[in-house]
Amino acid sequence: MKKYFLLLGLILLISCSPKYYEKSVDKEVFQIIEEKTQKVKKEKMPVNLNEDTEKETIFLSLKNALILSANKNREYQTAKENVYLSVLDLTYQRYLFRPRTTFKGNINWYKNSAQKISSNLNLNLIQALSTAGEISLNIGEAILKYLTGDKKEVFQSILSINLFQELFKGAGRKIALENLIQSERNVIYQIRDFLRYQKSFSIDITKDYLNLLLFKKRMENYYANYINLKTTRERIEMLSEAGRIAAFQVDQARQNEYNAYQRWVDAQNLYFSSLDSFKIKLGLSPSINLVLEDKEIEALFENPLPEIKFNINEYIDYALQNRLDLITEYEKVEDTQRKVEIALNNIKSKIDLTATIKITGEEKNNPNIDLNKPEYNVGINFDIPFSKLPQRNEYKRALIQYERTKRNFDKKIDIVKKEIIDSYRNLQEAYQSYNIQLTSLKLAEKRVESTDLLLQAGRATTRDLLEAQEAYLSAKNNVINSITSFILEYLNFLYITEKLELDERGIWKGDINEILKNI
Repeated sequence: MKKYFLLLGLILLISCSPKYYEKSVDKEVFQIIEEKTQKVKKEKMPVNLNEDTEKETIFLSLKNALILSANKNREYQTAKENVYLSVLDLTYQRYLFRPRTTFKGNINWYKNSAQKISSNLNLNLIQALSTAGEISLNIGEAILKYLTGDKKEVFQSILSINLFQELFKGAGRKIALENLIQSERNVIYQIRDFLRYQKSFSIDITKDYLNLLLFKKRMENYYANYINLKTTRERIEMLSEAGRIAAFQVDQARQNEYNAYQRWVDAQNLYFSSLDSFKIKLGLSPSINLVLEDKEIEALFENPLPEIKFNINEYIDYALQNRLDLITEYEKVEDTQRKVEIALNNIKSKIDLTATIKITGEEKNNPNIDLNKPEYNVGINFDIPFSKLPQRNEYKRALIQYERTKRNFDKKIDIVKKEIIDSYRNLQEAYQSYNIQLTSLKLAEKRVESTDLLLQAGRATTRDLLEAQEAYLSAKNNVINSITSFILEYLNFLYITEKLELDERGIWKGDINEILKNI
């Protein structure tokens, strides 16, 4: 009877419904979720992240910002590490062509009818050849020691010299040194990329710095506008109380005053938020009290900009000879040309020469260097496939890649020319915009003065004065915008033409006045 109940229970277990399995898995999963949730709620960061920030105020010029960012910016450090990693690859390729020494061995214990210990010690010297071959020297000592029985020790010395040389496929100096040559090239490419990155990085930091000064100037302009509108509203109130202006015009002035205050608050928020982002970009904590202070840069917003006088064709010629990325594209054409030669070599049959000289000593009871006459072995290994379709296809791919790389280089030349021409046009446009905005500012100043006088004489309304003041504020902001745009566009022009110079620390020295003198 028990057997039947066990059989019935087994059948019921096997025939459980899908709902049973669904409930079972839900129960287990939700139990784990509950356990882990309780654990997560009690977790805390294992280290203290609340750093002690210095309370002193840091005054930061553009030059110091560039130096600081090169030392602390996280992306900049990653770019430096990429150069280092590429050099590591090169050191390995160089290592393969240096004499390499290895010391190998093993120790084994055996027990059957007797106990014994055996060991082999080998000193290997390996030298890769520039002909795609390899020569190695092996010096070994075999030791066998019996722990039971006659307890004797047996020593045997072995000396061998081995040569391996590819004769057809894979043979030749160009083939053997290709990986080393390419690694050397890759390091050069990485360094060129990093130098270009250093220049673009310096421009990026300068752009952020100038934009922050721009936000600061606009914040000051909005505050000055608020104070002006507040003063205007007070004057309008006095004129209204004297019956010279309708009361609704006081409301207009008060409304503009409120709007001006709001714009000043928004400008403050934008400036300080952007400043905090800039601190993080520099590698600093946002809690640090940082003040931008560069009198020479701020003076640029007060002094006239120089007129563009240089010859664009001279800059194009210079860039075509000195653009680092263009040089890299040219050398990549040479790389693909070498790959064609390698692919052509791979079509050849594989025939390799091997040669060995081996000298083995007599088995003796003491370590010795007594060697017998040498043994010689010379052989040929070959692998000649009947079909070379894969090699043929790889050769054709290499040819196509070579043609593509040449086309890419030709295209790169045209792109560089276009970049310079476009940047030059943008620079001219920025200068014309600056002149227009400067003229507009002068007109706006006159408009405010004349409208104010007309209002006092009763020949203009409050709205006329408010519109004049709004136009004056817009003109002031447009002037500083145009100055910033011109400077940044000129820096970009120098970068595109490879004229932006770096100092010994790998950063631009940040002297805007100096570069503007060379326009």
